Amino acid sequence: MKNVLGILFCALMVLIFLHENDKPEEASYIPGSFKALDLFSYVRSYPNTDIPSKGYVEGFEFHKKYYRDNSAFKSNDTWEAVGPLNTAGRTLTIAVNPQDDHTIYAGSASGGLWRSRNLGLGQSWEYVSTGFPILGVSTIEFAPGDSTTMYIGTGEVYNYANAGTDAAFRSTRGSYGVGILKSDDGGQSWSKSLDWSYNQQQGVWMIKVSQSAPNIVYAATTEGVYKSVNSGNSWIKVLDAIMCTDVEVDPDNPDKLVVGCGNFGTPGKGIYFTTDGGTSWRSATGDIPSNFNGKILLARSNSDPEKLYASIGNGFGFNDGATWLLASTDGGQSWTERNTSDYSRWQGWFSHDIAVHPTDPDKIICVGIDIWRSNDGGNKLDRMSSGGVAFGTPEIDEPDGPANYSHSDHHFVMYHPNIDSLVLFGNDGGVFLSYDNGATFRSANGGYQSTQFYNGFSVSNANPSFALGGLQDNSTVVFRGNPEWTRVIGGDGSWSAINQDDNNIVFGSYQGLSILRSTNNGLSFQPIDLTFSPGENPLFISPYLISEADPNIMYAGGVYVYKSEDTGITWETVNGNSPINNTPIFCMGMSSATTDVVYVGTVGISGIPSSLHVSLDGGNSFSEANTGLPDRIPNDIAVDPRDPAIAYVAFGGFGTQHLYKTTDYGLSWKAIDLNLPDVPGNAIAIDPMHPEIIYYGNDLGVYVTENEGDTWEAMQTGAPQAMIAMDLTISPSDRTVWLATHGNGAFRANLIEPSVSTSDNLIADDIQVYPNPADAFINIQSKLSSSIEWQLIDISGKMIKRGKGKQVEVQELESGIYILNLLSSEQKTTRRIVVQ
Repeated sequence: MKNVLGILFCALMVLIFLHENDKPEEASYIPGSFKALDLFSYVRSYPNTDIPSKGYVEGFEFHKKYYRDNSAFKSNDTWEAVGPLNTAGRTLTIAVNPQDDHTIYAGSASGGLWRSRNLGLGQSWEYVSTGFPILGVSTIEFAPGDSTTMYIGTGEVYNYANAGTDAAFRSTRGSYGVGILKSDDGGQSWSKSLDWSYNQQQGVWMIKVSQSAPNIVYAATTEGVYKSVNSGNSWIKVLDAIMCTDVEVDPDNPDKLVVGCGNFGTPGKGIYFTTDGGTSWRSATGDIPSNFNGKILLARSNSDPEKLYASIGNGFGFNDGATWLLASTDGGQSWTERNTSDYSRWQGWFSHDIAVHPTDPDKIICVGIDIWRSNDGGNKLDRMSSGGVAFGTPEIDEPDGPANYSHSDHHFVMYHPNIDSLVLFGNDGGVFLSYDNGATFRSANGGYQSTQFYNGFSVSNANPSFALGGLQDNSTVVFRGNPEWTRVIGGDGSWSAINQDDNNIVFGSYQGLSILRSTNNGLSFQPIDLTFSPGENPLFISPYLISEADPNIMYAGGVYVYKSEDTGITWETVNGNSPINNTPIFCMGMSSATTDVVYVGTVGISGIPSSLHVSLDGGNSFSEANTGLPDRIPNDIAVDPRDPAIAYVAFGGFGTQHLYKTTDYGLSWKAIDLNLPDVPGNAIAIDPMHPEIIYYGNDLGVYVTENEGDTWEAMQTGAPQAMIAMDLTISPSDRTVWLATHGNGAFRANLIEPSVSTSDNLIADDIQVYPNPADAFINIQSKLSSSIEWQLIDISGKMIKRGKGKQVEVQELESGIYILNLLSSEQKTTRRIVVQ
């Protein structure tokens, strides 16, 4: 057994090495982080250049009221968190409780605020509710020596409007923010301090409380530097500069501070200092580069406060030069270059930082893609970690990889102020620790459910303990009934698919419609042979589907539509070898009733509006299906499992309705979300046994209707108060709905059962169905004057057979649960049937 484990461990290390070193080196390389955030922003802002200033605040206020008004939600079922609990998502910041060395807080990119009372070890993380729609937490700060007074800055904004980038790129941001929140009771309750609820394009990158005058607080933001002299009760702007990303305050003099400004080449980029509390500012001098395009991070030595370091990134779209490590010995007024080792590389705009040892000003740690260390003030930097993504199934309380492994793309680093030699890191894989000053590393993510799923989540129809989906920068993950999920494939995980007739055949993918196929239930994958048309450039996250009516049939969407008739082994271009709308496809939908009906949705780009198209002939031809639909990007399509003429589509953006229904293959559409918040819609799921019951997810949460959208109820119990519901998928065998979020991992809840009306009870008394369970025939005995028509439906919603009469033959059916619909001219009712 030990030899087997050793072989597996070695294989895992090879996979880590291969993934980490599989990075393009050509000058035109645009990193996945940039593409992912750009697409995330685009589908929410289109057709505008950004989200509206009030963004989500009105939607959240409505969402809270809607949730309260519907708190007696009849299912009484709550969302159950199902992980992954052994891996975490992008983490922007970490803070240590000043009165408890083992209590730390983490700010996730889109999963809110988290706390561990055990340095993240074991399964010790817990979500901290703020009462506000907080997704991205970019900075956490305590008042000195006071664990009750906390500030958090919100929003993940890397670019100021369109400044500094080509017009082809929208503003690069992650999750929205609401400014600064403050707690006076250790995080139990929160209030608005700097209220940007109606300015949600703005973000806060750093908050610093003066060590000598705790009533004075500074904040580095996208709009400049703000100052409070009354512990956050009010704020004034003291530096009008764009994209201030860090601030350092002299521990002995609250009027002396240094600020780093700029990202994506914004105007006024550079390092500034003041000695009078922000009344006047001067540009720092020395070896500060004039041509950098990334952001600036600062670190001050606690043992020598006049000594500071600056990490300046350069690359934002490609590997285009150096990362500059600078040092100052006069409190930040002048700087000298210490090193140009390019530790941030193509992530100079996104992920790098620096920290100084508490007692030795010459010992520093620089982080970017990997972790680097210096013992001589930065003159010599040594790479200490190997990144990438670790594959396999690490235990919840065990390290992700070997001693030199720390997940790639580090956003934050700090020395623990009191525990000797302990360093804490925040990266795209969560929280990591080093107990030996950055020589070795381990993950500390047990229970930190903050992964970011994309659309395309899959669940087995037959096995509720088998599911998989793709994560931002954390591969594809496979659920096998435990909170420890298995990481496979690599890259940014994208769409997935399961052959519902044979769960050994599974599909996963990574960015750019790169699809892989497994024939052993996801234990290993091989690339499929899908060749794109010349010049075709699929979206970063692109869709594909496998038919439940015939699992040999698959469709995939780039700019063209591709079809396979042999379970993904070979592919052909359909639609007469013509593209769909000449723009990339972002979502697809099929009914389990037929392989011939396919809906696709495209993004709007280059003056061509977004659009919906449908094929009724197996992809041979597609026609537009846009009548009555808004020019917003369609994020998800769900097709009625029994009637392919009925379909639903969810749209992103703002300023319009977001959920539409057709009953005629897209010839006409009707909005069915008239009383739901105006925020981007992401996901739709239809109960296959009761298709009038629809689940809808948007950027705030999940809603459910029993009557095809006439009325809605919020479905939030057991989940964070605000979350990005990225995908919804039905597990028919155990009657649950899965929720894949972008920032809070996965949840599941019991499906609601339809209300029973008085008329249903009356017809139930007039019809008898027996035997149940059955192995040969089901008899229907009726007292009604009209004849009875019946429909037999399997758990996936597929109609197995239909007819009229008093007997239904079931002996040829597989054992399991079925739904028998009984219809007369007078009424309709259903029975759940067990076939033995």
